Order: sequence, then C-alpha cells, then structure tokens
Amino acid sequence: MNLFLQYQETGTRPMRDIPFYIYDLKVTEPGPHVPIHWHEELEIILPSVPGCLEIDGNRFPFQEGDIMFVNPYELHATRIHRPGQVCHMLLRSDCFQFLHDTAFFSTGRKLTEGELSFPTLITSDDPANRALLPPILQMAAMKPPSDEAMAFHLASLFFSILSTLFAQNRLLPSAPDQHALCIRYVKQSIRYMYLHLDEKLSVPFLADTAGLSEGYYTRLFKKYTHTSPARFLSDLKLETACTCLASGLTVTEAAQKVGIDNISHFIRLFKQKYGITPKTYQHSYCFNNNPPQN
Repeated sequence: MNLFLQYQETGTRPMRDIPFYIYDLKVTEPGPHVPIHWHEELEIILPSVPGCLEIDGNRFPFQEGDIMFVNPYELHATRIHRPGQVCHMLLRSDCFQFLHDTAFFSTGRKLTEGELSFPTLITSDDPANRALLPPILQMAAMKPPSDEAMAFHLASLFFSILSTLFAQNRLLPSAPDQHALCIRYVKQSIRYMYLHLDEKLSVPFLADTAGLSEGYYTRLFKKYTHTSPARFLSDLKLETACTCLASGLTVTEAAQKVGIDNISHFIRLFKQKYGITPKTYQHSYCFNNNPPQN
C-alpha cells in the first residue's frame, strides 16, 4: 500500500488565498486506497467504484454515485472493492469566514467552529443527492482558483452545497466531547508514531505516553482504527521502509530509519507482509515502478 497522504496530512500544497485541492486518483487494485489520516480541510469524495469509508471507527459502505463528506480533523481511511476512479476534493471552509460574521450566516459559523458537521454519506438514491451533485461536479471540474472571479465561483458552489444541506436539515450536531476526546488520544498516538518512527517504540510505552493503561489504550486504538497499535506501527514502519528502499537506501539503512536494528527480523517482517525480501522489492519493483501489494 502506498502512502497517499501522511497520517496527519502534511502533503505539500501551493499557497493560495482559497485553499482548494483536487486529487483525482486512479485505483488499480482492490484494497486499501487511502490510509488512516486526518487534515484541517473539509473533504468531498466522489467514487466511481464501490468501497468502504472508515471515519472515527465507523464504517460506511458506498457505491458509485454516492457523495461522501469528511469533516475537518476526522480520522478516516478508504478501501476500494474494484479498479476505477475516486475524486477527492479538499476545501478549507473557514476561507469564507468573511461571510460567517453576521447572524444571518450563523450556520456557517457553527460549521467553522465545529458545532455542526456535514453528513458522512449521501447515497445515490437519496433525494439530496440530485441537488448536491451538480455543484459538486462543477467543483471537481474546476482548476485551483487563481483570481477573484474563480474564487467567488468556488464560494457560490460551496454555499449551494450548504444551502441544500441546510434546507433539507442534513447538517448534524458534532460528536459528544467524550467521543472527541477518545479520537484525540488515537490521533495523538498515530502522530507520535510517525514522528518517532526511528525509535524503538512499544505498545506499553505508547500507552504510557497517552496517559492510559495498556489495556484501555489497545481497546481504544482498535475501536477507531480496526487494527491493533502493534500491527499499525509495524505496517507504518514497513510502508516507510518501502519508501526508503525506493529512494536508494540500503536494506540496513532502511531498517535503521524505521527503528529496527535486527536486520534478520526486519527482512522476516518485510517478507511476511509483502511476500518478498527487501532486496527483491528494491530490484524487481522499484526499478519497474510496480510497488508490492499488502
């Protein structure tokens, strides 16, 4: 599985007054499409293939023609069931803050401040889908705004979406504080793993860092990611090692970059996950631009 975005998304993006990005991704193999991550933007997803969206530990199966919203800071990932196209659009809704500063636009303010949330899934047979699809398709076809005219056009499409959701009472109260707190523990732990990947991390240590008992930490992590912290950490290390090998590092250097000093252990883990040795991966896959599957 290639990393599409970091677990806390840090992908380089051009600086603009209107932060709007389109990732039109081609899926060539069924399985994990985008790994668990989060970001500060609102994300709109238009799939042309069936799959499953995971948000904060909940699973939402989707079909071609459905519309999905991922709210800012929600922990999410996607799996795809067959090859096809998936369009991801990211828009930071607070870029229209100037329109939220009156009582008339209190709904926009509540969205910006996290009091209200976008619905996760609008199925193709939902009456709201027909009204939402035209402005969303126009957004998907847009180029990044480069002048005020384009920025206002983007704003008009965004508010058309808001208008439909508001008129049909589809905007939702945000998650309870306790739920949000639990998710924050998981996010902080994932971020810690990523930032300290070259260190010898353990589940007891990660639990202690989060200020939780090991048992509760493990249950909480599995609830929101559907995998154990040990498995998640191992997969993250191996995925990062693939990137290191692709960049030309030796097997020993790649292992050390992800905090594994025992080279035999590293090779064994790599082969268990990908079915080949790191050296074979580097020669047979990297040079042919054909990464291994999970």
